[in-house]
Amino acid sequence: MISRSYQQYAIVAADSAQTLTEQLNAKLVELRDKNPTVTFEGLIARIQYTESERIPETLDEEYELQGVRLTCEDCPFFTPALKADGTEDLRAKWGGCPFTESKRTDRRSRACEKLFEMLNDGRVRICVTE
Repeated sequence: MISRSYQQYAIVAADSAQTLTEQLNAKLVELRDKNPTVTFEGLIARIQYTESERIPETLDEEYELQGVRLTCEDCPFFTPALKADGTEDLRAKWGGCPFTESKRTDRRSRACEKLFEMLNDGRVRICVTE
């Protein structure tokens, strides 16, 4: 993911100190998450703040920007480790994966690009359960 930041400016001008204060405070609330700094020249306030943007480089990063973070255990191709009696071993942190070289992965690892490709082209769907 590429992250970029750049400086921006907002100017607040008024004809009275009271009006300037009200307008400036409103603008500072709007910019509160952007590290604003203020300089004054009479009844003009210059606000300098930082804008940031994140540009995804891969498909999984595009999903991440939308708030979707999947792990290997969310993948329908993940096969959990089994106990001798054939039930899932909930203690094991690993499981099988047909897409890795070793055919094994940590269940909490970030899902691979292959899963996101299959989600995008409709070969895989993930359902949310309550």
